[in-house]
Order: sequence, then structure tokens, then C-alpha cells
Amino acid sequence: MKTILKSVIVFLILVISGRSFAEDVSFSNGTYDEILAKAKLENKIVMIDFITDWCKWCIETDKKVYTDPKVSGFANVHQINWKIDAEKGEGPDLTKKYGVKGFPTIVFTNSDGVEIDRIYGYIPADQFLVKMTDYNNNINTFGAIKTMLDANADDISANYLMGEKILSNGLEGDAKVYFTKVITLDASNSAGYTDDAKFTLAYMNEDPVALKSLLTEYPKSEKIKEGYLNLASYYAEKNDFVNADKYYKDGFAKFGNDDFDIKQSYGGYLLGRGYAIMKDEKATKQDRKDGIKILNECLAYVKGSVNEASTYFIMSDLYFQNKNIKKANECIDKAIAIYDKKSYRDQKDKINKLQSLNTK
Repeated sequence: MKTILKSVIVFLILVISGRSFAEDVSFSNGTYDEILAKAKLENKIVMIDFITDWCKWCIETDKKVYTDPKVSGFANVHQINWKIDAEKGEGPDLTKKYGVKGFPTIVFTNSDGVEIDRIYGYIPADQFLVKMTDYNNNINTFGAIKTMLDANADDISANYLMGEKILSNGLEGDAKVYFTKVITLDASNSAGYTDDAKFTLAYMNEDPVALKSLLTEYPKSEKIKEGYLNLASYYAEKNDFVNADKYYKDGFAKFGNDDFDIKQSYGGYLLGRGYAIMKDEKATKQDRKDGIKILNECLAYVKGSVNEASTYFIMSDLYFQNKNIKKANECIDKAIAIYDKKSYRDQKDKINKLQSLNTK
């Protein structure tokens, strides 16, 4: 009976906490040289996670990627995992060594510290697992693609993959050269890369006319979704919110309201609009009310992510600017509950200070 009761209690604890028996990704302690020595001893590659104190997507990766049982199960067996603060200790020198330009950046190296490949920015756990597994097996890495091109400079897939690698990882080289070569080598798109290359070039050239044409020309392309998102982003940067909203709406209509990529992009777009109003010194009280309305819509798309905290923070400041101290307090409390960081605490102190002055 005690054994059964104990099992039930453990089960309930796990259900309540939302955790499984699987461990999170285990990160080793030590210096850079010690980590490489450990990797050499165990004949494993190294995953270096470059982070900063202020990187919210680093937090998101910790919470939603490294807790995934498939990710942690693979990472803990096949590689040495190590975190380094890019702004402390060895961080600045290693950041320079590996050409890290944003966070999070996860660099995979061999035991001599030679880069195999990298993951830049936050990506969902399933996509992370695919890339991590590939890099452990030297598949779709920069080195593997380069070997393919050295063997055959006219390899269509290798040219496309090299262009994608340069573009996505911020590597040196002109990605456009590789995409253009794909189009030249396979104008009929028989290999299935020309449509993707055309979409990517149109995006890189900031050419909305070409993107719109490609949506019609290649309705079944794997880049269709990116086409909608790139058009929406193009118009958002021009503050043409009517057209930006249109292409987000078209994207949702084609891929569904729960599509992760579109939801994340649209949430970021709405968040950006709210932030711009918060920072606009010429914004009127009505502008700020409109901003709060936009951010209330944003909440549905960022729920459960660190951007939910950012949304509440911006809403808090807009309410504060409009002298609605009660709502400002409610929003900042929600932000802190999701992600407790200094800038949110500073906002809370600012609100409390004004509230204290008003009660005197």
C-alpha cells in the first residue's frame, strides 16, 4: 500500500509540475580548454550556447528547447554541452573567435574547437533536434556542403544549400551568387530548388513585386509561407500596416490560425507597433490607447512565450504615460510573473514612486 501511495504521489507531483522523467539538457562546467579536453577524451563534439543576461530568446530556448525530452536525450548522450556568457569571462574573446553577432547563437565544434556549424536565434525543439542530429552526423553542415561543391561546382542542391547556409548563419560570402547559379542551372525547376532560390532572392532584394508574382507562379513552393511573411515584413517596415495586415491574413488563411511561424511573426509585428508608440514622444493619449488595443490583440499570438512578458511591459508603460496607474501596475505585475528582469522591476518602482507621490 505504501509503495502504491508513494507512486501516486510522485505521479501527481509530475503532473502538477508539468515535467516528465526526462532530464533537461545537461551543461558541463569548466573553461573552454577544459570543455574541449573533455570532448576529446569522450570522443564527442561540443555544443557552445552563447548567451547574455538580457537575451529573452535565450530564456525561451532554455524553457522550451532544452527541456524537450528528445532534444535532451540526444544532446546528453552524443555531445558535450556548454554555456558561455558572451559578455563575461572568456565570453568576449570566444564571441569574437566564432564571429557571434546575436543571441542566442549555438555553435557546434569538434574537440579541437573547429566549428562544424551553428544555430542562430530561437527555433522550436523539433527543428533544433533535426539540426543538432545533422551536425553530429556531418549532414547539411557548411563543411559537408563545401565538399559537395568542390566535387561538382554545378551541383544544384549544393549551390542552393550553400546560399541558404550563408544567409541563415551570417557567414562570409555572397549568398546571391549561389541562388542565381541555381536558377541558371535549372530554369525549369526540375530539381525543385529554383522556385526557392527565386523567393529568397526576391526577399534579399526587397522586391515585393517579384514576391507577389512568385506567389502566383509557384503556389506549391516550400517558400510560399516565407513569401507571405516577407511581404508582410516589407510593408511593416514601410509602416504600411494595411498591406502588412493583408499578407498576414493571407498567410493565416492558407496555413491556419495556429501555424507557429505565422503566429510568432504576427505577434512580433504587433509587439513592434506597440513599442513604436511607447517610444514616440509625439504620441497622443489616443495613440497610446490604440497601442494598448493592438497589444491586447498581440497577447493571443505571444501567449506562453517571453514575448508575452514584453507585451505586458509595453502595455504597462502606455498605461503609465496615460496616467492610468492601476492598469499600469496590473500589467507590470503580469510581466514580472512571466519573466522577472531588471527593466520590469525598474518599471514597477517607477509606478510605485508616482503612486506614492499621488497619495501624499
